Amino acid sequence: MIHIRHFLHPIRTARIAYRMAAVSVYRAFLDRELGNVRRSDAATCWCDGSLNAFRWHRSYGVCASCGTYVNRYPPIKEELPRIYSFDYYWHTRQRLRGNPSIEGRPENDRGDGRVDYWLNLIDRYHPMKGKVIEVGCGSGVLLSELQKSGYECIGVDVDEKSATWISKNMGLEVRSGIFPDVDLPSCSLFLAFDVLEHSRQPLDFMKRAAELLVPGGVAIIQAPIDRIGKGRPFAKRFRDAFDDLEHLFLFTDRAMRTLAARCGLEVVTLNETLWLMGELAVLKKPGAPN
Repeated sequence: MIHIRHFLHPIRTARIAYRMAAVSVYRAFLDRELGNVRRSDAATCWCDGSLNAFRWHRSYGVCASCGTYVNRYPPIKEELPRIYSFDYYWHTRQRLRGNPSIEGRPENDRGDGRVDYWLNLIDRYHPMKGKVIEVGCGSGVLLSELQKSGYECIGVDVDEKSATWISKNMGLEVRSGIFPDVDLPSCSLFLAFDVLEHSRQPLDFMKRAAELLVPGGVAIIQAPIDRIGKGRPFAKRFRDAFDDLEHLFLFTDRAMRTLAARCGLEVVTLNETLWLMGELAVLKKPGAPN
């Protein structure tokens, strides 16, 4: 609802009206295009903990054991290539959200500071050059920068058409498929930024990451990790976080510690944050580097 005071601020009023219209168009599109997405039922958390009711969103439950917010009605695995396809996800869905398409993401991600932040993070926690795998590599902009600095890079994307675009335009090796079911070599650095929350099986995802890492290797995981502690999780980004088409799990620091322990990884730090819904966990495989 637009309050009367907004008419005293025409620019603010226009922006609010635009956002309201965009949300309406977006919801209508989802109802039309993805209303038939096949879903399953999730009765427990990825850690096998039971789910309590979540008063803020009826599609989610809260794990009684680790605190993870669990999507009770996740899309089945076979629907993921359609949801994350080159044409739908990178163009239609991003445009309706007001985000850049894959073609505009390199400039966007450099401009908003995330690439510099990630590079600094890697320099602090994994300064030695080696083989790096990034699952869900977006436009490939981060791997492109790492490749220039001497890393041997491999990207992974769900969609074959997206993988081909990244490979052709960013000069990278990119393999298509749903991780962890992708053939990959060992690596010293494993990256997944804004990916784990989309995985149907976070434990299998991280177990495979641990398998790929050489002793002393580092995994840097960025995901929505609720660190607010009071009120609605993720505060002003609540609606973005609890997107029950894409986000299957939203984590807590307790959940990340549990996940790391079950995968045989050590927690290096849980104190890094890019921005709200861009919280990070830096993990390490025990042992000395080769």
